Amino acid sequence: MKNTIKIEIIEKYMLKNNISKTKFCKICKISPNTLNKIMANDFNFEIVALFKIARIIKIEVYQMFN
Repeated sequence: MKNTIKIEIIEKYMLKNNISKTKFCKICKISPNTLNKIMANDFNFEIVALFKIARIIKIEVYQMFN
């Protein structure tokens, strides 16, 4: 079974804080292209992006995986 990222966590954070994908990327200091890859579960991105997102959302990185 392939690990997948729980994109619901990211979507819920953006909805709760009423921020766009662009604003979220600026806050996390990642590119919009990287966020799009994460949301599509395309694992062709730097893993450090998940650490940056987890830091902003205030969760541990392992919580982002199924």
